[in-house]
Amino acid sequence: MTEFTSDIGLIVVIAVAYLFVVLGVGQYAARRTGESREEYLMASRSFGTLVLLAALFATNMSAVVMIGAPGLAYNIGPNAYGYFIGLLVFTFPLFMMTIGHRVWLIGKKFNHITPGQVMNHRFDSTYLGVLTMALFTFWTVPYLLVGIQGGGIAVQQLTEGFVPYWAGGLIVTLVVLLYVTAGGMRGTGWTNAFQGAVFVTALVGFAIAISRGIGGFEAATSAALSEAPPLLNRADIPPLGFKQYLSVAVLVSIETFILPHLFIRYMTSRSIGNLRQTAVAYPIALMLTWGPAVMLGFWGVGQFPEIANPDFVLPALIAANFPTWLVGLALAGILAAIMSTLDGQVLTLATMLTEDILRPFFDVTERTEVVATRVFVVGLLAIAYIAALLTRESIIDTTIFAFSGYALMFFPIVSGFYSVSTSKYAAGIGLILGFVGLWGFQLGVIPGDLAFGFLPVIPLLVVQLLAMAVVTLVTDPPAEKIVDEYRSLFNGQW
Repeated sequence: MTEFTSDIGLIVVIAVAYLFVVLGVGQYAARRTGESREEYLMASRSFGTLVLLAALFATNMSAVVMIGAPGLAYNIGPNAYGYFIGLLVFTFPLFMMTIGHRVWLIGKKFNHITPGQVMNHRFDSTYLGVLTMALFTFWTVPYLLVGIQGGGIAVQQLTEGFVPYWAGGLIVTLVVLLYVTAGGMRGTGWTNAFQGAVFVTALVGFAIAISRGIGGFEAATSAALSEAPPLLNRADIPPLGFKQYLSVAVLVSIETFILPHLFIRYMTSRSIGNLRQTAVAYPIALMLTWGPAVMLGFWGVGQFPEIANPDFVLPALIAANFPTWLVGLALAGILAAIMSTLDGQVLTLATMLTEDILRPFFDVTERTEVVATRVFVVGLLAIAYIAALLTRESIIDTTIFAFSGYALMFFPIVSGFYSVSTSKYAAGIGLILGFVGLWGFQLGVIPGDLAFGFLPVIPLLVVQLLAMAVVTLVTDPPAEKIVDEYRSLFNGQW
């Protein structure tokens, strides 16, 4: 164990002070949160543009941007920028203004909360929502542990090992547990607004301060290129072949929109105007964060050419270039990014368990639903924490696998918003085929050659669409009454 020093003590004090501020924001939101189902789970659908942007953006920018993006850039250079968000900055606002608008209309008209409820109602089904919920839960649990992993890594590295990985992850888990169970959707939204501002400011500050600390932009870039010249020639780096690059661009573009913790938040917007303003601001926020994150990882090559785990490169740069008090603030910024995603994910999963299983199949009161959601939050965080202790896979590897699962849920869900003939059987087959197919590739049951050089998600999307089209042709559509409800609701909308 690392010996305790005054510098480590100062870092810990600053980080702990920040965590108490976050808890204070969460408790302030909790005091304004009622105990009704609509209030606790959806903040009474009252989010304005600022809070909605924070709820969407901060809840999607966790350890992936603070830990994963620098680690990826350490391996493949500045190309990591386009690798993850090159297409997303164009597709996400388009999806929000079209599909997202329809999701918002559905929530406002029918008071739905979860994707499962939307699926059951749109396709006139009893169990399609359960299947949707189960698959979303399956893909989100590994995404949850990414946040806990990121917290453990950051705390361990920046306290020079004095606070071990398991303790860092536990601290993050407990803080999130406290403010999510107390404040529900409003608690996560308000803390996301605060923490989003903190981590965007921190990330831009990191890029400025670290580049100056190592001689400026040109010197930092030259040092990286002197260690690894191929980083500017993507043809020499296997992950950046055209087919894989295209695969990730398509994958990230569709899975980001359909993430359950974002899907639910589309319905919390106060008005369609707030949703559209958020759609415009979201890609700007993406570029502000991914640019500095990628350059920091790239510069890390020149400073730490032999680092054992690329996920540690940003904490290593901070520790080497910042004075002690600033290391403490940097740790707070990293924790802000991590917790602002972890909270949204765990509340969403708990909400789906309550709304898609407890509510439709058991006779429960609204008070019981709120209590059950809190219990589910505790259980999910416990499972994710234990999983984070048992696996130390690369954050980007874990993320890509989870993202592929989400992407294969896009067409079965969205098809109901644009096709009146798609049946519940077609949607169900699409969901099952995507899940089974992805695991078939992962376990080697389906030969990797059948991906034809793409990531498995790409050929699976093609097969999924073909299968859904065939099943639609041979099965009956939903009841005409339901089809008419959605047709009239969407009349004149993109």
